[in-house]
Amino acid sequence: MCMMVYIAADSPLPLIEWQENVTSFCVTELSDDEKVVTKQFTKPFIAYAGSFGGCSCGFSYDESPIEDEEDAREDALSRQSVRELSEYLSKVVKTGAVEVFACWAGDEEADPEERLTVTPAYFGGEQFEFKEKQFLVVSWMTPNNSVDQRKQI
Repeated sequence: MCMMVYIAADSPLPLIEWQENVTSFCVTELSDDEKVVTKQFTKPFIAYAGSFGGCSCGFSYDESPIEDEEDAREDALSRQSVRELSEYLSKVVKTGAVEVFACWAGDEEADPEERLTVTPAYFGGEQFEFKEKQFLVVSWMTPNNSVDQRKQI
């Protein structure tokens, strides 16, 4: 089962085609099966965000020790995927806040278990992973105008 990350905005989101072994981040239109996720959002334009493997599982790093070259390679690719997601969100929030919902495949209609307001800086750091059924509002500034503030809503 894969982690799925969806982004919603007030205007069409720039799409980034996924190319196997070439890109570490993509943003694509929803498949017919994924369209059930629209119930999560207040914004009309929704897209799927994938990491280096095409799914969203690669938006996670520093969760287990690096034991070999393959672990090191995947860690580097995951960090790059999260970095590109953060850069992408930094660009799209310039026109207004966006919403992000992360869930396991098949849970697109499940109620969020956590809601946070964050800035694009939230995506990164020494360790990163999306939580299951996590709903994020991403904007340049959080309600108390603190760029690094992570506020539960």
